[in-house]
Formats: sequence, C-alpha cells, structure tokens
Amino acid sequence: MTDDAPWKIGFDTYDPQAEQQREVLFALGNGVVVLRNAAPWSRAGAHHYPGTYLAGAYARFRARINGETVEVESLANLPNPLPLTFRIGDGAWFTLDAAEIIDYRHELDMHDGVARRELTCRWEGRRLRLSVHQFVSMARCGLAGLRVRLVPLGWSGRVEFRAMIDGGVENRNVARYEPYPARHLAPPDAFVEGDAGYVHTRLLGTGTKVVVAQSLAGAHGDANGWSVEHRLCRDAESGVAIDLCKRIEVTAGAAEPARLRSAPDFATLEREHRAAWRTLWDGVGIEADDPDIARPLRFHAFHLLQSVSPLSGALDSGIPARGWHGEGYRGHIFWDEIFVFPFLLARFPDLARSKLLYRWRRLTAAREAARASGHRGAMYPWRSASRGDEVTPRWQWNMLSHHWMRDHTQRARHIGSAVVYNFWHYYLMTGDTEFLASHGAEVILEVARFWASKAERSAEDGRYDIRGVIGPDEFHDRYPGARSPGLENNAYTNLTAVWTLCRALEVLDHVPATAAAALREKLRLGDDELALWDRISRRVRLAFHGDGILSQFEGFERLEPFRSDTLPPRYEGQRLDWALEASGQSANAYQITKQADTLTLFHLFRREEICALIARLGYSFDGDALKRTCHYYFDRTTHRSSLSRVVYAGALAEVDRDASLDLFREALTTDLASKKPQSVAEGVHLGAMGGTLDVLQRRYFGIYPVVDGLRFAPSLPDGLCPMRIRFELRGLTFTAEGREGRVTLTSHASNLRPLAITHPGGECTLKPGESLGAEN
Repeated sequence: MTDDAPWKIGFDTYDPQAEQQREVLFALGNGVVVLRNAAPWSRAGAHHYPGTYLAGAYARFRARINGETVEVESLANLPNPLPLTFRIGDGAWFTLDAAEIIDYRHELDMHDGVARRELTCRWEGRRLRLSVHQFVSMARCGLAGLRVRLVPLGWSGRVEFRAMIDGGVENRNVARYEPYPARHLAPPDAFVEGDAGYVHTRLLGTGTKVVVAQSLAGAHGDANGWSVEHRLCRDAESGVAIDLCKRIEVTAGAAEPARLRSAPDFATLEREHRAAWRTLWDGVGIEADDPDIARPLRFHAFHLLQSVSPLSGALDSGIPARGWHGEGYRGHIFWDEIFVFPFLLARFPDLARSKLLYRWRRLTAAREAARASGHRGAMYPWRSASRGDEVTPRWQWNMLSHHWMRDHTQRARHIGSAVVYNFWHYYLMTGDTEFLASHGAEVILEVARFWASKAERSAEDGRYDIRGVIGPDEFHDRYPGARSPGLENNAYTNLTAVWTLCRALEVLDHVPATAAAALREKLRLGDDELALWDRISRRVRLAFHGDGILSQFEGFERLEPFRSDTLPPRYEGQRLDWALEASGQSANAYQITKQADTLTLFHLFRREEICALIARLGYSFDGDALKRTCHYYFDRTTHRSSLSRVVYAGALAEVDRDASLDLFREALTTDLASKKPQSVAEGVHLGAMGGTLDVLQRRYFGIYPVVDGLRFAPSLPDGLCPMRIRFELRGLTFTAEGREGRVTLTSHASNLRPLAITHPGGECTLKPGESLGAEN
C-alpha cells in the first residue's frame, strides 16, 4: 500500500489474492447504497466479489441447519450494475486477470469520494491505457457513476464495449455461511428502454421491490434472461481516448427508477457529488500533522459517512457492525453503534438522532421480548435487523473442525445498556429535551425496568445477582461442565445495568414536568418502583479476586491459565475458540478473552465515574485497583476482535499513556493493514473505525459532556503528533488543539453564549472567543 497524498490511499501492484479486501477498503457509498469497488470487468469468484447493497435491504428465509429449521434475516447482495468491458474487433472480452500488466495504480480519493484504477497493459498483442473512475453520489440518493477510458497505444481499430446489469447474483461473500441458502432474491425481470436497462427483483421473505438500472448514452440494449446489456462500437485511434460513461441507479420500494431518467449528465452528477463531500468534510474537522495519523483517521470518518450520511437520515435503518459494505454478520445491527455515535453526536447530531429512532421504533419488539422471557420493561436483541426481533444465529460453523457450535451470544443483555448510553449521550451533547421527553426517556425507563426485573435478590446477604448472561467477551458462554449457558455477575453487564438504573432515576428531572407526568402515567411508574430501582442500584453484586481486581465474571479467576502449549501447533494463529473446540477443548475452561470485556467499562466511562459507581455498591475500588485490573486482563486478551485494541487504547488512556498510544496506532490500521484479509473482505469494522475517533476526542482530548456543561480532562500521550479537532456541543462550536501533552480548548467567537467547564484546575465559564488550556 502506498500513501502519496494526505487524502489518498493506493496500491501500485495488482494482487488477485488481495482484490476482495481492496474492493471493501475502496467501497463507495452514500449511506443508502454501497458498491464494493470491484473492477468493471471482474466476475464473482475466488479473487473478485462485486457487491451491491442497500441500507436495511434484508431478505428473510428459512434454512435447515444442524437438524433444526431456523429463520434467517440477511442483507441481500443485489443485481450487479458494474460490468463494463470491451473487446478489440471480434476478439475476447477483456479481463485483467488474463492481461499482461505493465503498470498499475488503484487509488481511493477520500476528499472527493472517488475511486480510480489507472493501468497500462498488453491485451491480445496490443498495448493500451485504461482508466476506471467510480463514485456513488452523495448528492442524489440511489445514483452512481462509472467511467471507463481506453487509450490505444500504437494501434487503431474497432472496439466494442459491453455494459451489463447482472441479475444472477447470490450471497457468497462469507465462506462460513455456505451451508445456508445463497439466493436472497426472487427471479428478476429484465427489460430495456433505449439506452437504459432495468432489472426488477424482490427480496425473499419481505417482498420488497428492488430496481437496478443503467444508462449508457448511444448504446443499443437487450434483455437476456435475468440480465440486461448494452453494446456500443467505437473506432479507436492511437493516442486518442475513448470514454464510456455509465450512470447507475439502485432503489428499493419505488415503483420505478425515476431518478435515473431525470438525472443530469455524468459530469454534472460528479460535480454535485464532489461538492457534497466537501460539505461533509467541513463538518468533520479532524486534522493531524503526521500523515500516518491523519490518513487513517480520515479513512475511518470516510467509511462512517458512507454508512450514515445526510441521505440516509430518513431511512429506518440502524448502524451495522460491518457497514453496508459486505455480508459479514449478515448486515446485522449490534452494540458496535456505541463506538460510532460519539463521532456523529459531536458533528452530525441530526444523523445521530435519525439512527436513535431505529431503536425507538423497535421498543415494542423489545417489550415483547422481555415479556416472553419472563421479565418486565424492554429487552433489546443482541443482533437486530429489520423488525427488531432477535436474529442471532442458533449455530456457528467452525471452519477448523467442520462442526456446528451452539451460539449463545443472544444472552449478551448488555445491549440494552448500550442503547441507553447512546440516547443519554445524545441528550448530553445536544441538550434536546424535546427528543428526550418524546423518545429517549421512555427507552431509558423501560430498559431500567428490565434490569430491575432481571436482578435477583439473594436471601443470604440482600445483594442482587444478574445471572445467565454473556459479557462483551464472547469466548465464555457458560461455566466449565455446566449444562446450561450463561454466567453470573459479569462486571461489565452489572455495572452498566447500575448506570442505566441511575440514569432512569434522574431522567424525568430533565424533561418538562408535564412530559414527566405523562410518561409516569403511560408506564404506570410509581414511587414504589422507583424506590426499588434505587435499592437495586446500590446492592448489585460485583466479584473481585486477587489484589482487588474486578472479576470479569464470578469465578473467572478459578479457570485454568492459558499456556502456550495448550493448543496443538497446527492451530497456532487460528481463532482460539474454534481451535480449542477442534482439539476437543473449550474456551470456557481458560482465563483467556477474545476482546476487552471488563476493560470496556474503563473505555466508556472516566475513572472517577467507574470508581463512584463501584462505591455506590459499597465496594472499595481506587485508581491503583483500576491499574491492576487493566494489566491483569491485558495479559489475558487475544485481541481477535477488531474492537479490542481500540477499547484497550481508551481504557489505558488514564493508566498507561504510552501503551494506550501504541494500541491506538495499531487500531488505526485495523482494516488497512489487517492480518485477517478475509475478515475485511466481508465488510469494514465500523465500530473499530468509530472507536479510534472516539478515543481521540473523548479520552485524549478529554471532551466529556455533562448535564451542566462540559468536563474537560485530557489524557494526551506525549508521543502523539500535534492535532486539532472541531466539535459541537449544545449548539455551540469548539476547537481543541493538542500539542506536547497540552490541550487548548477554544470557544468559537460566533457562539451566542458561554459554557460551564469543569477542568483539572477547577471550574470556569468559557465565553465566546476565549480559550482554556489543560495539562495531562
């Protein structure tokens, strides 16, 4: 990979083995449509995987898996509108894999949202220069553009071009999903109207209509089974460029693709697209003097905005763990959004609000799930898709042992606390009491009600236990030898449940009295229930071991230490839970974790917040205990999850800044320099991308919104290059600049009012145009 400009990332060699990974890295989208950046002459196979996805376009079907009939909801790969190739005379159709490549460049221009391929090659004895130029319009929903330029070098002759929409696509991006049906679309209907072609289909199980269209000026079209194609002949002269410009539309639910018919020409469409990206970048406001820091941060912001953009604000869709870039996790919505919201809240609060509505609209489904499980309130699903019911697979295919492993991750009940965290921080960042009253408070109260009904009071000591759950570390889903799944008193789950109860106890104080009264009446929320919540929030059980170390879950320290010789050598470097199962063992038996679990608490909350929560429960826990806890788990984590390093970077920011910075630098290249290219080929790791931006803003620059203003408490590593960020808080704009361990916070002169600031030196009111500096 080469990095030759502040806004560009590129590759100077063609590597078929890496092509699927690059298709995702350079994927283009606008929050509604995402196209993997496959070459227009490529076909799905071992080295290429053209993919077309619409936000929230899930198919639903049944499958027979391990003797059980299961229902599956999966993001559908839609008809492929990218194919555009050529042949010289009556020769073979061009494909790069069969050409002799002389020079090559594949590049992503993040500033303009454009991907390019530039190459010189020899095809059938003739030298030619090829250029491919692609974008997905950030200005017009559903539209995209593709231009292929051919320049003959030392020859002339007739060239025939062929543009297609391939309706015969399937979902085959993820190898471990092979046992499931690959066809997600109903048989399509293809037809042509002049130089425009259309492929109509429907999503299985939902019946949602999908239309993919193309337009190629001056071309003759024909429908061919499930596909359409247009052909166009040109006379080529040596050194003279031939341009073929293809306009594309991908829509769902509409009766016909009206946008393509009224769309402007290719050049105008691209100009509008570039202008829209410039506006977005103006709102991002992140700068770094070191290009090795600046580029990946921009890369992460770029992909976040391709999954959540102004064009997607009206869609009823969430924030998928892998973006809308591929089929990893079937496009499902997890807790990863908790790492994405901080970036949106500080820059695009309206977009954040629109994605919170995805959760609010599924509150009824969460209530029904709670009732079905014997609880009150709202129990959000671990994995969600279109309807808001639980879509976590029952079984997981082990690629090493070729066995089905039971998947119990739907017991990760901490997802409810993550939903509350996002609603609460939206309120803190925006001060939007209207939204809190109309949407957020109800969600917060109902999740708190769930936790209160989930907690079981011990007759022995009066403490409350939360049993049968799984924490963020998915390696452990039961105790060794236990017949039933679930763990007791997971620290992350219990403390976030306590935090949720605390927010529920205060949320009605932050909305108008009439709204508070209406909510209490609607939810039948009496003083006795609030008093119970208060008691539970002071008596939830935590487990500790060793020298005051907070136990990941009750009994973690009694598990076997994991040694270097625990696994046979043939499984070295493999996914640990799969390797242990393949060797007749289980991850449940060992003190080893997939990712940050307990330490996620220290990423999401400041040290004093965690210590105060633990003190509320009547336990002793200070900064030294926090350090010991951090180091204990760091030595027992495999970092197999993309989230792990970024969470540890945040958790260690107040404990070990040098270690934090090392992990932050590694997290910046989670996808760009991934050692797991197949994982990246299944979609970007959106949570990890949002997490790096969150660590920078919240942990390093110390920007913490609070009810009465802002807490400014930086933990800037000395080795971090000079950086600047811009953010919004309650309608005010601020800039923070970090340099040599010091952060300076400036209120823009255009702000209309001052803001109360709590900082290491005390409290102050920061007026418009004033600055405040803070050392680590």
